[in-house]
Parts: sequence; structure tokens; C-alpha cells
Amino acid sequence: MDSAKGHKTQEELERRLQEQLRLLEDYCAQYDAGRTEYVYPMSTTLRVLLKDTRNSNSLLKQLGKKESLQFVDSAHHVKNGFCCWEVGDVCNTTMIDGAVYAGLAAKRLRGEKDRLVTELKPLCRYSNAPRPKSKSFDDWYNDEVLDDGQLKMTRKQVIENIAEKEGGCHIDPDSTDEQLAFQKPEALRVQINGMIVELKPAPVYVSLRQIAWEVMQTLNYRGVPLEAYFIR
Repeated sequence: MDSAKGHKTQEELERRLQEQLRLLEDYCAQYDAGRTEYVYPMSTTLRVLLKDTRNSNSLLKQLGKKESLQFVDSAHHVKNGFCCWEVGDVCNTTMIDGAVYAGLAAKRLRGEKDRLVTELKPLCRYSNAPRPKSKSFDDWYNDEVLDDGQLKMTRKQVIENIAEKEGGCHIDPDSTDEQLAFQKPEALRVQINGMIVELKPAPVYVSLRQIAWEVMQTLNYRGVPLEAYFIR
């Protein structure tokens, strides 16, 4: 029996990669249009591209690209300090943000009845985002991108949480502490001087959307220059 029977060629794997990236692009467009449920297939596609297990290799590993690539790291990496903020017409305002650190999100403050709402959006949709850096896969994948002072989530945890627990490819009956901290709306409200401050949408979803952008940029999808992805 031919041991190579059924083994995918490099050309076939490259074709599968382009298919997965086209799907990822479509899911991101749906998310940007307000269909937040598209985080579920988005997380599954990212898992296919990136996650290795004892029984299976990620698509990037099968292609021999995973260890050689430098992954785009767009996080602002500033906790409790200077962040990507919009207040009124002013962008990139210097503020002290002692609530949830969301390193892959820009924040816009607005009033809504009896509360302040901090609207979150992925950094690729923010005109004054810091210029991305690059990291090895392991450093990038395991980098903390969410932190509420007690609980933290890495890119790896963001992807796997949504894919394996919240509906990408499986739904767990129980929620983790991290899900309660960064995903449940009722857990994302804090009080400052008696006023409720609420974060919308959930930081974990916004983070996943930005991770998808980082992966597409890392793989030079469609050959679009880095600057062209940012909305000016």
C-alpha cells in the first residue's frame, strides 16, 4: 500500500489556507457589520490555522510556516495608563483606565441615560492605533491581551474559549471565571463616583476580531500594505 495515499500536497494545503483566509475575511466583515455571532466561526477558523494538539497539527504547522513566521502584535501593552481612547472629537487622549485592560481594543466614551458606556472596537478600526510589532508564534499566542486585575486571558485563551466552550465547535454547559469576567455583559459594569460604567461589546469578542486581523496581516493576505488596513 502506498504510504502517501491520501496525503495532501503542499499545493493542496496552500489552497486550503487561502480558503480559510477567505472565510476569515468574510466572518470579519459580518462582525464589523454588527453580526457579533460571527465570532463563533471566526474562532473556529483561527483554531484550524493555529492550534496544535496531540492528535492533529494546525494548518500553518502542516505548511511548515508556523515557526518561521513573525506574527503581527498590534496590542498597545499599556495597563492602567495611556490607552487608545476617543472622547468626543479628541483621539488618543491620555487617560488613566483602571477598569478592564483590553490590549487589542480602542475605547470610545459616551453617555447613555444614567451610565457611561465605553464602546470597544478592534484597533484595526481605529485611526491612531500604535504601529504593530512582531513576535514569534509562541510569544504572540501566549501574550496577555485581557486583564481585569485578577483574571487574565491570552490570545490562545481567547480563541479556544470561544471555539471550544462558547459555540465555535462546542458549547460547554458551565462558564469559566474568565468568560464571566470578559464576556458576560453584567460582569463588565463598574461604578465610578456613583455612576455605572459599562463596556460594550464584550472585550473578548473585540479581541478575537483584532486577532483575526493580526493573522491575516501576518500571512500578508491579499498583499495589502499594513497601513491600508487602518481606517484614517
